[in-house]
Amino acid sequence: MKMKIKMNNKMIQILIPIIAVVVIFESVVLVSNLEKNTTATVVSEVTPTVTVAEEKKVNAFDVSFSTDETQMKIGKKYKVLVKVMPKDGYSLDALDLYVKFDPAMVTISNLVASKSFGTPNLLKVSDKKDVVAVNYLFDAKSGMLFTKDKEGTLLTFTVTPKTAGSSSFEISTGDSEGDSVTMFVDKNTSKDLLFTASKLDVVFSK
Repeated sequence: MKMKIKMNNKMIQILIPIIAVVVIFESVVLVSNLEKNTTATVVSEVTPTVTVAEEKKVNAFDVSFSTDETQMKIGKKYKVLVKVMPKDGYSLDALDLYVKFDPAMVTISNLVASKSFGTPNLLKVSDKKDVVAVNYLFDAKSGMLFTKDKEGTLLTFTVTPKTAGSSSFEISTGDSEGDSVTMFVDKNTSKDLLFTASKLDVVFSK
């Protein structure tokens, strides 16, 4: 009987460490699985992205030249018009127009601003800047309304060729010093509206 008890005690002494090892192993496996599940959960998280819509840029005005002749004789006088076509309805705070020309090739005279826009704040020929300038500052309350697709004449001037050769008239978007910038200033936003502009190519001959 004592032998059996001793045998049982030995078996218990042997089994206790084994059971302890098994329990520890299962605990380690359980913790490892929990860590894996936690990692998998973190990886699966998705950060939402916010897409900011870009502001669509649209040309508000088309600016163009009009004349009866592009083949001009030296010493004769020719009328040139600068016209504007609104692409939509706009109310403007201000309008600055600058037309580039070559003073060595041509003389500019008889500047006439459109009566539709009132009296301009500036209307002159600048040989130093090589531009014809007309500037308007419209009424602070109402501004100047431009109707969609209703073409208007901004400026009329006379061209007298001085020497033979090719020349051109262009809408100035600024010189090297940042001056003579043509602008259409929107009343509602106080921002410069975009525009397209054509060029007038002419030939002077005897």
